[in-house]
Amino acid sequence: MSIPQLPIDHLVPPRVAGAVCLVESALLFVTAGSYALELLADRAFDANTASMSLVVSLIFAILLLAVGMSWLRGRLWPRTPTVVWNLLLLPAAWTLGTSTGLWFGLGLALLALLGIAAAVLSPAHDLEDRAL
Repeated sequence: MSIPQLPIDHLVPPRVAGAVCLVESALLFVTAGSYALELLADRAFDANTASMSLVVSLIFAILLLAVGMSWLRGRLWPRTPTVVWNLLLLPAAWTLGTSTGLWFGLGLALLALLGIAAAVLSPAHDLEDRAL
């Protein structure tokens, strides 16, 4: 008995992975904007922490934007960064769900799992091994 092969369009998983990275990037840009507004309005509890969070959010937003655009352009390299980033988001989703709100944590966890699944289901590029 064999398992039937489901017809999967090979363009869908990379597009989904790219879309997930772009959504995550947009969320980080919004987060950076909220830190910037907090700093500009002088409402930050600790300006040092808020400014460093702003910088980190911007750095990762730009990196995720590059990864998402690379998915959509059919580049060879974004698979591993997508899987690693979304695996690292799962503990963050757990923390968010237990502290800020269950629905935020669940949403982030589902987004991360969708990113992992899409990256893993994307077709692998057959590159010859020229290490020796």
